[in-house]
Amino acid sequence: MHSIRYLKRKEIDTLKWDRCIAQAPNGWIYARSFYLDSLGHWDALIDGDYEHIMPLPVKRKYGMPYIYIPPFTGQLGIIGQAPVTQALTNTFIRHIPRRFLLADIMLNEGDPPPSLSVAQSIQRINFTLSLKEDYTSIYSQYSRDAKKNLKKTQAQGLLPCFDIAMTTIIQLYRDAYGARNKDLSATAYDKMARLGNECIRNGSGFTMGICHPEGQLLAAAFFGMDEKRIYYILGAPSPEGRSLHAVHSLIDELIKKYAGTGITFDFEGSDIPSVAAFYRKFNPQAMPYHFIQIIRPRLLRLFFRQR
Repeated sequence: MHSIRYLKRKEIDTLKWDRCIAQAPNGWIYARSFYLDSLGHWDALIDGDYEHIMPLPVKRKYGMPYIYIPPFTGQLGIIGQAPVTQALTNTFIRHIPRRFLLADIMLNEGDPPPSLSVAQSIQRINFTLSLKEDYTSIYSQYSRDAKKNLKKTQAQGLLPCFDIAMTTIIQLYRDAYGARNKDLSATAYDKMARLGNECIRNGSGFTMGICHPEGQLLAAAFFGMDEKRIYYILGAPSPEGRSLHAVHSLIDELIKKYAGTGITFDFEGSDIPSVAAFYRKFNPQAMPYHFIQIIRPRLLRLFFRQR
């Protein structure tokens, strides 16, 4: 029997919350309290004494509260030590207060999708790579194209570099991908910069780049990190770095650094075919998860009629 409560952020026991995430096999960095706090307001559904938890990031538009997926956040969903069943997913979804007329929710790899008519579900794919084996074994599984491009980067003498400023990485990202992500505001980028610096301060992340022998930065990324995974949260090449395959080198250097540790590298998606094709070059495992959307059309019509 599950006893699920809706709690506002100020009512949540942060120690119990973070302990649940740390102990759960499906508890990722995105659900840690400091991560969610850095990106905006959130409330949550809590099962019992934090046996299972479900973060619910909240915003308002036209005075209407809705649940959304914050930028630079991956899988959230229902988190706990015990396996999540479809029945439990359904129970959590039913406990989302009806005042939320809209809800976009990213479940995680351990959450079965709901079987409720109110919740529309779309399967998405993440890619993860176990770094349990040594580097030589992992490298042997790279695609022929990845190995060919890495030989080119080695011929150019490209080198790993560390402690890249978050502002530098964000500017690289905006220059490379800003046109594709016009919905990302300056405020979202500022929050990401603060979050990245907070992660670095508390040991939950690091920055890494690839430099030309003459010192130019060719690619850089911010990686989140916890006891389970390294997360490729934000990264991009410079124009020259793109032509020199610097991101191939960046991913390879990270794998080389952490091979044999047993941690998992999380590529964070992607549903973009070209990005997914790039990630597949490193022979990761495809991990399905589900995006769900809840729309209450009758209540939406009533809401706008009353305005």
